[in-house]
Amino acid sequence: MPVNGSTKAAPSVRFDAPPATTLQRFQRQRDRILRSQRRWESIKSDLPPQLSRKHIGMISIGGVIGTGLFLGSADALRNGGPVGAFLGYSIVGSVVYCLCVSVGEMIAYLPNVGGIVGIADLYVDPALGFSLGWAAWYNWSVTLPAEITAAAVVLGYWENTAKIPVAATSGFFLVIATAINCFPSRYYGEVEFYLSCLKVTTIVVIIIIGLLVDLGASEQGRIGFRYWREQPFAPTYLGIGGHKGHFLGFWAVIMQASFSFFGSEVPGIAAGEVIDATRNVPRALRKVWIRITLFYLGGVLCAGLLVPSTDPGLLGDDKTGRHSPFVIAFNRAKIKVLPDLVNASILISAWSAAASDIYISSRFLFFLARQGHAPSFLAHLFRLNRSQPVETHGSEGEATDASDTNSDSDDDEGSVAEELRESPSLEDGLGAAPEDVDPGLAKPDSSYVLPLASVLVSASVGLLTFLSSAAGSANAAFQWLVAVASVASLQSWAAMLYTYIRWHQGTTYVENKCSESSEEDAQATMVQIDEIKKNRQWGQPYLAWYAFTLCMIVLFTDGWAVFVHNGWRIADVMGETPPAFDPSMKEADPVSQFLSAYVPIPFFLLLTYGYKLIKQTQMTPLEEMVFTRGRVPPRDPDEENPKNRFERLLRWIRII
Repeated sequence: MPVNGSTKAAPSVRFDAPPATTLQRFQRQRDRILRSQRRWESIKSDLPPQLSRKHIGMISIGGVIGTGLFLGSADALRNGGPVGAFLGYSIVGSVVYCLCVSVGEMIAYLPNVGGIVGIADLYVDPALGFSLGWAAWYNWSVTLPAEITAAAVVLGYWENTAKIPVAATSGFFLVIATAINCFPSRYYGEVEFYLSCLKVTTIVVIIIIGLLVDLGASEQGRIGFRYWREQPFAPTYLGIGGHKGHFLGFWAVIMQASFSFFGSEVPGIAAGEVIDATRNVPRALRKVWIRITLFYLGGVLCAGLLVPSTDPGLLGDDKTGRHSPFVIAFNRAKIKVLPDLVNASILISAWSAAASDIYISSRFLFFLARQGHAPSFLAHLFRLNRSQPVETHGSEGEATDASDTNSDSDDDEGSVAEELRESPSLEDGLGAAPEDVDPGLAKPDSSYVLPLASVLVSASVGLLTFLSSAAGSANAAFQWLVAVASVASLQSWAAMLYTYIRWHQGTTYVENKCSESSEEDAQATMVQIDEIKKNRQWGQPYLAWYAFTLCMIVLFTDGWAVFVHNGWRIADVMGETPPAFDPSMKEADPVSQFLSAYVPIPFFLLLTYGYKLIKQTQMTPLEEMVFTRGRVPPRDPDEENPKNRFERLLRWIRII
């Protein structure tokens, strides 16, 4: 009865769901893997794989042979000397090798969960998968204007008076690179295949002729290792001499080389449109060391043998092909045709790399939209020549977002039973056609299927290339964009390597816990662990730890040069007299260099922890990791054998 006319609200009763058991947590992780595979199969059914083994093998090469080798090697030779440049490229090459074998192991086991981004989502934290996806898109997008600017600058080799406006040539190259990506990926694959063949042939010819010149096949006579003995390291770096200057010049090469090697991990992130990705992607990643050794180390070795680090030609400001060490070497040898050939190769490499940048970044954007991490219009597929329209898939994040966050909140615990009931239907229905679509039309025959919106949005980032006009110098814009792209690539590498470290810790934990399981469960677990170890490189996880540690050190020391001879300031303060040093002993634009070196880092952290805060995600504990292949597609026997003599030759020399 109410007292004194007041009413008392009835006490609320809250029912808490019982905590999930270990078996239920394992089942939830299995369901997340199956959901990722179901989403991936849905994407592949809408955007069928069109890149074959030969395509992905050559694209992985074309992604790394670009301006970083032909033009960037001049800075490496000038700053580090022949020995410093070779050591710097060797160390970064070892990092890329460790990265590729680490990513290859994970992709070989789970090729159909969304690449390395999907694996980071499943085995580390959905927040890392989110930020890694956006960082990778940013990485490839920012590289696009850098390559376009390089192509525009290279034209100055033939047009010395610069009568052709840089903005006009930049716009022309951007339009052409975008146009090739407006066709289905098989056309892009064919174009990139032959361009990569041309680039591979060119760098092989350069190395062979360079070695012949070094052995005496020119008017210079035999050179040998003369420059290595006389000046192994650059005399000074920013006015600092001695052993300290040698080390600082060598360390500057490390950062520059990271941009040159950027793109070696392409097979691991382009798996969505690769036919028979289960075999072709790990195969391409395992062979990356051959390309590193032959193309980059061989090229830098020849440059150091033929051109001294004090050659005035390396000090040019316009960054045209005439300042490439290969052009300088052939001019010194008085070979008239090869300098033009090298410069033409630089131009083709820049355009080819720009086309690859648009392709990779647009696919990242499309996959992010399909996961609900980007605006839904980016998930739209433009189709032509269809027999019957099929409903366009929008963002799938709305349906799966809550379950994919891997949250351990009360709501998640209460939904475990529902997830367990859905598991059989998920597994049984994986890859099946939707119920509202006729099974015969599950894979519509479309001659033109393209994520056009993602392509155009990604290509629009290339408009940043017009900063060269605003800055007054295409070279200044190129250097700034290169610095940003280098930092972005190192961030992506570090995140991929950390994902593998967690993956390896999980496999080790599960293997050690087998002794506490029943004989049947232990045997089933060891079957999966043995499958993973088939593609595990000797030396893991120490290879991954080595590469991860070096990436982090380089990330945090990238901008140190802006403080040299500046009193640890990045800009002059009004009313204070700056330290008196020759301008050649300081960075030309310390503010831009500092921002490009360190601004990308807080952006990556903001993406990760912002998503983690909003979605309340948690890192996947080792005790909840489950290693199951789910429904991995079968291998395609048609992709095993080369189709013609040219492909047989490429396979024999281990290119594809």
